[in-house]
Amino acid sequence: MKEDVGKTLSGWWRQALRPAEDSGAARALRARLRRADALEVLAQPQVHDLVAHAPWLRYRADALIRVVQVLAHVERNDPRSLARILGSGDPPAMSRPRFERLARSQGDELPRALRRAIDLTDGGCNVALLGRDVLDWDDPDRGEAIRRNWYFDYFNASRAAAATGAAPEDVSQ
Repeated sequence: MKEDVGKTLSGWWRQALRPAEDSGAARALRARLRRADALEVLAQPQVHDLVAHAPWLRYRADALIRVVQVLAHVERNDPRSLARILGSGDPPAMSRPRFERLARSQGDELPRALRRAIDLTDGGCNVALLGRDVLDWDDPDRGEAIRRNWYFDYFNASRAAAATGAAPEDVSQ
């Protein structure tokens, strides 16, 4: 079902890209996806395993390609959204102008911007949320709402930490 897309993407990430026993096959797949063009991404059997669990992704191939390329850069699952992690800290992990450029990214520029953002988090974020958001980032109906949520997560990361007395990096969604 489409509403389970975050769970589906997270499960695929755990199985194909970050299995408990990090095999050579998983490392090789991550490397291929990180540098692959669109057709090379679609030539990976593991991507078709994902589509087998969510067949409607076949009709969203451009978004699917972006999602798997971005998820190949995530090293660990974190309960916090990427935007919340980027807004955490003093100063924040990502500067405000750079975050705003990220939030305005579209199409083929989005994966590159997200890869750079993931690098600032030491490779961690909420895989299900990131996958779902990347999938619908350019969607005319959902994209604007996703960006608004990212702004709220980014700009309220420090406030949420102060309100709970937790360090900004300990705040979860």
